[in-house]
Amino acid sequence: MNKIACNSINYRKGFIEVADIHEGCINIETWIIHPDFDLSSIGMSFDAVPEDQVTGNTEIELSIANAKALLEQLKEAISRLEKE
Repeated sequence: MNKIACNSINYRKGFIEVADIHEGCINIETWIIHPDFDLSSIGMSFDAVPEDQVTGNTEIELSIANAKALLEQLKEAISRLEKE
């Protein structure tokens, strides 16, 4: 599975993965990377991040309705930012 590297704010950087682990649910998993670790030096590859640089990990299971609601909220946020 591909992970999305998020490196816009140094102290809130990490990776996001979307999967379908449990039947009927969409799994969102995040990994928080230590602020001192330079993601750009590894080409933003999760597999190259040393385990001791991962400072947090969270998983949440979304129903299809929750996933659709999240998608709509993301679209609205994108639209607002694109207007700025």
